[in-house]
Amino acid sequence: MDGSPEVRVPARYSRVDPWVISQDTDAEIAFLGAAFGAVETPGSRMLDPQGRVGHVEVEVGDAVLMLFDAHPEWPPLPSHLRVYVADAQQAFDRALGAGARPVTVPTELAFGERVARARDPQGHLWWMHERVEDVDAADLAARFADPAAQAAMTYVQHSVAAELATPTSRTP
Repeated sequence: MDGSPEVRVPARYSRVDPWVISQDTDAEIAFLGAAFGAVETPGSRMLDPQGRVGHVEVEVGDAVLMLFDAHPEWPPLPSHLRVYVADAQQAFDRALGAGARPVTVPTELAFGERVARARDPQGHLWWMHERVEDVDAADLAARFADPAAQAAMTYVQHSVAAELATPTSRTP
């Protein structure tokens, strides 16, 4: 041990769990269910005095996302979230079918993952990763030197850079 105090994490949670703040949390939960099979945690929903969602949790596989409604005077607070999926193309297609717009089409990268990105109707950016192979660290330099791998990485980097540079991409 490194002498650090033990960190106690309650069951169901990980050491770091995201908060997703949306203009319409119910719509976000519907998107998450359609795109990633998310399920609202029974008994987790609390409303604030104005009737907004003050807290709710959904589970995507073994991950817990906590969500709540933004207040009207707040600026948009889009989240950027990575989710591992069994099939990046299918997850991407489901996300688009649930109202997201494409940012990065599924692209296989040298480190053994197929990556896709989509912006959901609430403005959150979802990074969908499919692990397709385990790559030995000793092989990475050669793989990254391959011109096709470089082209794929360039596309993935440019597609997200273009999305983030577009002012309208930051608002739902």
